[in-house]
Amino acid sequence: MQTRNMTGTAAHGPARAPQRWRLASLVAVACASMTLGGTSTAASAAPPVATTYRVVPLAPNGFPAGINSKGQVAFTSFDGDAPRAWFYDGSTVRNLGTFGGSAAVANALNELGQVAGTAATTDGTFHAFRWSRPSGLVDLNPPGVGNATGLDINNKGQVAGTARFTPPSPLSRAFRWSPSTGMVDLGALGPQSTSVATAINDAGTAVGWSDEASGPRLTQVTKWPAGGGGPIPLNDFPSIASVAEDINNAGQIVGSAAFDTRLSDQAFIWTRAGGLQGLGTEPSYLSWADQVNEKGLVIGQLYSTPGDRNGFIWSRDNGLLTVGTPLTDFSDTADVNNRGQVVGSLNGRGYIWTRTSGFVDLTSRVVGAPAGLTLFGGLVLNDSGTIVANTNAGTLVLLVPSACHALPPVAGPVKYTGAAHAGALLSFSAGFQDVDVRDTHKAVWSWGDGSKTTGTVNEKSGAGSVSGQHAYRAAGIYTLRLTITDSSGKDSSVERKVVVGGRTATTGVGAFASPANAAGAGAHRASIGSFAFLSEGDAGTAAVEVNVAGLALRSSRVESVALDGARVRYSGQGTVNGKGGYRFALTATAGAGTGSNAGGKDRVHVRITHTDPVSKVEVVDYDNGARAGVNAGAKGATAASAEGSVVLGEGALVLR
Repeated sequence: MQTRNMTGTAAHGPARAPQRWRLASLVAVACASMTLGGTSTAASAAPPVATTYRVVPLAPNGFPAGINSKGQVAFTSFDGDAPRAWFYDGSTVRNLGTFGGSAAVANALNELGQVAGTAATTDGTFHAFRWSRPSGLVDLNPPGVGNATGLDINNKGQVAGTARFTPPSPLSRAFRWSPSTGMVDLGALGPQSTSVATAINDAGTAVGWSDEASGPRLTQVTKWPAGGGGPIPLNDFPSIASVAEDINNAGQIVGSAAFDTRLSDQAFIWTRAGGLQGLGTEPSYLSWADQVNEKGLVIGQLYSTPGDRNGFIWSRDNGLLTVGTPLTDFSDTADVNNRGQVVGSLNGRGYIWTRTSGFVDLTSRVVGAPAGLTLFGGLVLNDSGTIVANTNAGTLVLLVPSACHALPPVAGPVKYTGAAHAGALLSFSAGFQDVDVRDTHKAVWSWGDGSKTTGTVNEKSGAGSVSGQHAYRAAGIYTLRLTITDSSGKDSSVERKVVVGGRTATTGVGAFASPANAAGAGAHRASIGSFAFLSEGDAGTAAVEVNVAGLALRSSRVESVALDGARVRYSGQGTVNGKGGYRFALTATAGAGTGSNAGGKDRVHVRITHTDPVSKVEVVDYDNGARAGVNAGAKGATAASAEGSVVLGEGALVLR
């Protein structure tokens, strides 16, 4: 029922000393629509969609777990190969820490400022946690329980998720945790069944799914009442992957299930009076409902064909509204608030929607943004209309619908000129804006190869640009970071990947829309992923990097590179969050290709798996071409639209 995001249950890495994040303690905000110091100054009604927004930088990369009515934000940001969980209280960004390991993922935030998620331990396992400022990071795992993930938290502080109660058994079970009961195994539909609780409402009713121990693809919509009594299946149809994704305080449940023997899962809403009912998404190839607000407004996603995804908005009074035109536009819905506002992404541009105003491009409503800054997608929003979004500058930002001052500078995307070859001198630049026009600025380029240089700043009245030059000595994939600091000590950073190869190298770098439910065992929000790849000659020279949904994939051994016209496919072994034992496949398709693909959309499909050491069964950690992490691949491989353009040049595939 509360806001939540990606889980990193299966992915973890070696311990390393935590690093201080430079935004911490530097973001001071004075905005009439936000809550500072715990006292709300927000208007009682949501602002009109036509309002303008100020930008508050939150992180150089990452994705949010949620934003509450106080304007507090829980999110995950990558620190090299490790995801870290963070909390923004309106003035300060805090690292939530780990249990001695290197990684943590924030999955949910409630109105009390409590965060649920999963964090690494010193022995390499992940434990579920609940965090708050008074108590810090609390380990929810009782002795003897293995990997666990907190997926949702209600406004009473109860946490729902999944845990391996009898390791080394591969079976994970849904749990509900409270301070009075601790972690309680909620059971499953069979003695050898797996179950996951994806959401919990304020009454303590949890929902999710359980398999039936008769096959890895047979999952069943399941509810666990607050008073106990064991799991209750809600769907008798022969669905291959029926799951419940969300429940509101009225007890309405949404998800997806098959309604006939064709096993084509479709979005549903379940109510006590009407039972399980479809939302009218037929005859789509596949659809599911992600969230339901307190008034019964539902958002979700549908695939018209395996490769064409659109978000949808549904209400009982107005029926189904598809975001964009199926087979023409590519879109998603990411969050809905109780005012009936929806945010998401449409053809690579973030939007906000209401029934009265329709779709409004968020980029067009931002005041004081540097040139070239584009909002890829609105990701979460609260009832006051404050939004967390992702940009083409590789940053996570807060969009505040009112005037703000004493903010860090806002940087636009980093661009470079020159051919990215080893030894070649490249020229880099980025624009920036500062709402405090009397501030002066300095900048540092961190090139990603261990070197740093001071940036050259040209500015006037709060607007300016930063430039710099650098030559990379060797081919590879580098993460460049630009940090801009104003004269009052506030700073923010932007990132981009730089792929350095030879003149005939196959290279690609960009961002892609990651749908909800693509990662791990449970319901997750839509987000933005990034990717980069490089190869020249055989697979031994290749490298692949992906950051998405709490997973930092680095190719340790690319086994196969297949270049076929406008499509390239990499597969092999890699590390996730610093730990080995994972397999991956990444396929990129150039929309501006030839033949049947000419004029199409650029596509990126990422699939990450590992083999369970006990059961020897393949576990899907991420697949953006399937309907849910636990069932990923069950309906074939689709792909997400990629930001940028894919072109063929000098016999190589290049995605800019």
